[in-house]
Amino acid sequence: MEPPMSRRSLRLSAGACLILAAMPSAGCQLGARVAGLGRPTIHIGTTRVGTLTLLPAEFYALQPELEKLFDQPVVFDSQFSGTMIGKQLAAGHLDFAFLSPREYAEIPEDTRMSLLATALNRGGKPAREALLIASAKSDVQGPADCRGKRFAFGPANDLLLDRAARDALRKAGVGPADLARELPPLSMTGRLNVLGGSPEIAKLVAFDALIPCGVIDEITYHALPETGGSLLAGPSRDMLRVIGRTEAVPEMVVVAGSRTDPAKVGMLQQFLIERVRNLPTVCKQMDVTGFEKAEPEAYAAARLLMKSN
Repeated sequence: MEPPMSRRSLRLSAGACLILAAMPSAGCQLGARVAGLGRPTIHIGTTRVGTLTLLPAEFYALQPELEKLFDQPVVFDSQFSGTMIGKQLAAGHLDFAFLSPREYAEIPEDTRMSLLATALNRGGKPAREALLIASAKSDVQGPADCRGKRFAFGPANDLLLDRAARDALRKAGVGPADLARELPPLSMTGRLNVLGGSPEIAKLVAFDALIPCGVIDEITYHALPETGGSLLAGPSRDMLRVIGRTEAVPEMVVVAGSRTDPAKVGMLQQFLIERVRNLPTVCKQMDVTGFEKAEPEAYAAARLLMKSN
């Protein structure tokens, strides 16, 4: 049941939605709360954070589609982490959740939940690899040549660009102590963790002689032009050398809590797998091309990767 709201709160919420009525692409989650007073509401967990509407931008187009599907108000509840989402699912406070593989791996294994669907990326695949790369101008020909050099990882503990990359280097015989160490306060991990992720790492490796190697995801790499890179236009593939690759990491997964109405679980799974691919605005905002049935083994492997280093 939704928490009671004062008359003043109701006026403010309704006023916010009137202001946002001229922004149809933004949706209005406040509107869902107001219109849904006294009605059961579907709650979906996410770590994405909304702005004035409280609705994360990734779900602007999806929310009204889900409200039509369920014929109920749908609210996306932002949580701090996968761990928090797991607790809310277990308590029955969330019906569903949209999780990155890392967020899924943060949830204790004994949490009762069911995997509904895996997102398909721009390559049409339910998982992606990352590529270990080096500057084409460097003498780095393979992972072993990264010893003693600065290596650009993605954000700290990113499942693909940090953990999977470290795992790939370790399997090639290059441990954390073998790389040039970054010093505090610029790094609290001892690694060069680049917040901008793959696009920024590609630029650093291509143009910064002090950072000759790093890791980028395969989709970013294949989106680069084959030739013609420059400092102004950005790097091209011929400026980079692929020296290895990581294990594949699955894409976003949608899960249901153990207390969620089984009929609604089936409805959402069917909607995601059969209909989302035909909703271009939904796909564009969520950066997916559709969904397919989730394979538990892929997320079990992601959980092991989370524990491995």
